[in-house]
Amino acid sequence: MYTRLGKMNSISFGNSTIRYRIKRSPRRRTTQILVNRSGVQVISPSKMSENRIKELVKKNSKWIYKKQLWAKEASNAKLSFKDGSRLPYMGRMYLLKVKKANTERISFSRGKFTVRVTKNTPKRVRKMFRNWLKERAYRVIEQRANYYAKKIGVKFKKINVKEHKERWGSVSKNKAVNFNLSLLCAPKKIQDYLAVHELCHLKIPNHSPKYWELVYSIMPDYEKRKDWLRINWKLINS
Repeated sequence: MYTRLGKMNSISFGNSTIRYRIKRSPRRRTTQILVNRSGVQVISPSKMSENRIKELVKKNSKWIYKKQLWAKEASNAKLSFKDGSRLPYMGRMYLLKVKKANTERISFSRGKFTVRVTKNTPKRVRKMFRNWLKERAYRVIEQRANYYAKKIGVKFKKINVKEHKERWGSVSKNKAVNFNLSLLCAPKKIQDYLAVHELCHLKIPNHSPKYWELVYSIMPDYEKRKDWLRINWKLINS
């Protein structure tokens, strides 16, 4: 459980000011700096002093400043599905080329998506891209789920890959594990985190401290992966 965000703190960086708030957690073993358009949060263990946190922010001030600029651009990012734009796949962004043709198909080769459509509209291109992801998603996600199920010591009945706008995954009463199709757009580390997150629910159905201890035992850096998803979800959820 996190404490409420504390007062606003600040440091100087060149001609700019970096403002940040501190969020403490008794479960936290490491300190994480989270940067998004809303601001900068330093998530730290409960006993870390404000002076130590300030030193950490100063030490990473250049990185934080660059992240703030990037987060501002990322928060405004929206996949357009137009010729010359970029599409996310396995954690990277790839060039999209759209061509008018009599027969519709999509291909991925040499770091580029090529979509041939009879009617060139963003809606049609998006549908073809999502169908292309569906053809590959089950195999990729099932492989990661099987790997981590053995490490955790659980068994699932089946894997479902679904279209979701808000949820990244869930577990049903019959031990079916559901994942968001957009997971295929995320880096492998994030795919692994979400696989571990949902599979651990087969042992512990809630988000109690014991649950997070189980997640930590399988993936000690899960907090960093969780934070990445919280910041970047707009870039991969198409």
